[in-house]
Amino acid sequence: MPAPSWDHVAIVMNLVLMLGPMVQSLGGRLATAPADVFFEGANPVQPDIMAMLPGGGAIGHGRGIEGVPDLLIEVLSPSNRGHDVLTKRALYARAGVGEYWIFDPMNQTVEMLTLDRDALHTAQNAAGDDDAISPLRGDIAFPLARIFAGTDAREY
Repeated sequence: MPAPSWDHVAIVMNLVLMLGPMVQSLGGRLATAPADVFFEGANPVQPDIMAMLPGGGAIGHGRGIEGVPDLLIEVLSPSNRGHDVLTKRALYARAGVGEYWIFDPMNQTVEMLTLDRDALHTAQNAAGDDDAISPLRGDIAFPLARIFAGTDAREY
């Protein structure tokens, strides 16, 4: 596959810079693609960002991440929209991922999903000047303007 677009890279970096200190303060670890995540009974996947918190079901070592990270983030690309929105959403729900965020650079939006029983359901759709608020950690807000800083949807 070709390398991601500049907008994709900028969004991932902006998220890492915002999420990194928070995850570290909780004693967790943050990882980015390319890193394989191995779920029981599934082929490995490579989300754009993975957060593993203490007491969670994932550990990073050797070949990648074994088990279920607490948070997975995908930044959509024109070539993978359906795969990330439908296929990975279903896989992540079956695996038991607690929180899944899908960023859309073209529309500069985020859909934040949380696990309820065996399905991921939309907890928040954010756009424009909204803050994206972590559904499972409600005291943490991320301004979309900062996440999409340095991008230009018209070039996407």
